[in-house]
Amino acid sequence: MPVQARVKSEHQRKYPELESSSWYDVTPIFPGVTQRMVNMAGDRLARLTTPRGFLILRADHLDFRPAPDNPTA
Repeated sequence: MPVQARVKSEHQRKYPELESSSWYDVTPIFPGVTQRMVNMAGDRLARLTTPRGFLILRADHLDFRPAPDNPTA
């Protein structure tokens, strides 16, 4: 199931290249891997598709929602 994410407002200063009002598609970090993974510190990570490429950041800094059926939303 496709998922989208946006930066929580309290973490916006850590990610100036992302808009907290915009939803970004979450893509698998590696083919066949689930949409989120854990780093060696135990933090859950998510890989976002942005207009400038991909960005991997901590999942607890994001709000998630199911992706809408139409890709223009």
